[in-house]
Amino acid sequence: MEIDPAKLSKEANYKLLTGCVVPRPIAWVSSGIAPALINLAPFSTFTFVSTFPPMVGFNCGARDGVRKDTSRNIHANGEYVVNI
Repeated sequence: MEIDPAKLSKEANYKLLTGCVVPRPIAWVSSGIAPALINLAPFSTFTFVSTFPPMVGFNCGARDGVRKDTSRNIHANGEYVVNI
């Protein structure tokens, strides 16, 4: 089977990729702009990036062209926690 991702929609590519990686680990990412405005969101597009230095990564895409709360909080505050 040959699949050309350039010919697939964004949603079809997402389904293809999430179907390839099972089980998918879930990371809970907490972020906020003030102690009273903390956001906790699950991310299944999460994995390790490097062992030295140790790094993990997650994909915090946009919804309808607008950054998600997590992305906005990280850009505004520069801090977040990946809870594994």
